[in-house]
Amino acid sequence: MKKTIITSFLACWLSLSPTASKAAEESIETSVRPSTESFTSRLARTVDLGLTLGTTGVGLEVSAMPTSFMRVRAGVDYMPRFNVPLKFGIDSYRDGALSGSDFSEIQQLMKQISGFDVDQTVRMNCKAKMVNFKLLVDFFPLRNKHWYATAGFYWGSKNIGSAINAMEEMPSLLAIGMFNQMHDWVLTTDFIETPIYEDVYLDPDVADRLKEKMEGYGRVGIHVGDHADGSPYMMEPDKDGTVKADMFVNSFKPYLGLGYVTSVGKDKRINIGVDGGVLFWGGTPSIRTHENVDLSDDVNNITGKVGDYVETAKSLKVYPVVNFRIAYRIGK
Repeated sequence: MKKTIITSFLACWLSLSPTASKAAEESIETSVRPSTESFTSRLARTVDLGLTLGTTGVGLEVSAMPTSFMRVRAGVDYMPRFNVPLKFGIDSYRDGALSGSDFSEIQQLMKQISGFDVDQTVRMNCKAKMVNFKLLVDFFPLRNKHWYATAGFYWGSKNIGSAINAMEEMPSLLAIGMFNQMHDWVLTTDFIETPIYEDVYLDPDVADRLKEKMEGYGRVGIHVGDHADGSPYMMEPDKDGTVKADMFVNSFKPYLGLGYVTSVGKDKRINIGVDGGVLFWGGTPSIRTHENVDLSDDVNNITGKVGDYVETAKSLKVYPVVNFRIAYRIGK
């Protein structure tokens, strides 16, 4: 009896109010009718194209929402290459320690040998070169669809940065290589048995004085820092006359983060958002010279800006990510 009375009342109210009747019908139809939108239709409707800018560089990405609470993003990030100037000091060493020789004398001797003026510092240029493909999945736990959690990965560059001597330093580095070759030749050659040219031999007294002089000078290199035993790490030019170092991390880098997005514009097609999280790139980056010495593990007391950069890199067990994103929904 009660159910009949309530039903009669609702029918009477709906007949008296066209607006209420229409709203109720639409509400009922919506609640009863199952969604007919296909998976591909939803993807096509929600697809957008975005630009990102942040600690992973400049990026281009495309995204779509396969469900109402999940968004999938794929794209590429590129770190622009810019130079960071570095500077190392040149010195001489022997018997596992700095020789303490007057470097001006060595400079004069190197000019006589090579014809090049040799500086006592070497300038290097450091460049980032990080390029990554990314695949990220955003989960929207709240009804307003603004805040989200992200999981995914970046995959790309293993070598993310390099430092190499400036081109104008090549004469000094070539002169250092020539001096060290002469140093070793003088100290290891038996001038009594070995002619210096065809059948011409060096006077034994002159040979002894030359050996003593070269031994006092020691070899020449770039004093980067100190080994764990306290001996100096003296980086010498490679066979091509260059000095360089590279920074390595894992190619595959899992990502976890949080983000916020909102829509703006009259038709709400423009999305503006920000992401924050971390890349797990394999712990402390390895910074290896061309001599395969790891500055992160094998060398201490690196001075100047170089030391600051190495210490900063050593502290980055994970890479912090902060990216700003603007996207335009191109789906209909």
